[in-house]
Amino acid sequence: MHKLYLCHGPRCSARGAEAARRALERALWDAGLLGAVELLASGCQDHCDHGPNLLIHPGACRYVGLTPERAAAIVARHLRDGAPIAEWQATPAMRRGPS
Repeated sequence: MHKLYLCHGPRCSARGAEAARRALERALWDAGLLGAVELLASGCQDHCDHGPNLLIHPGACRYVGLTPERAAAIVARHLRDGAPIAEWQATPAMRRGPS
């Protein structure tokens, strides 16, 4: 079973995390994956300037800049077809530094 952690920290929420959540739920339903995936709200994932962020386990794949359109593509390509989308994944340089 995949676990999806969608950031609902203050910045990701302001950047559209709720719309992304609705799109993920709709795409999971359409793909028939609701029983194979658990979608969870998370706290800050420390990639605030690039949110909303989505972390997928297993594999610890983190997507940044999540939009409803990207959410649907991630469900289809990564979760259904097993092909992660490299160009939308976080890089170490994107991580927020210490305060």
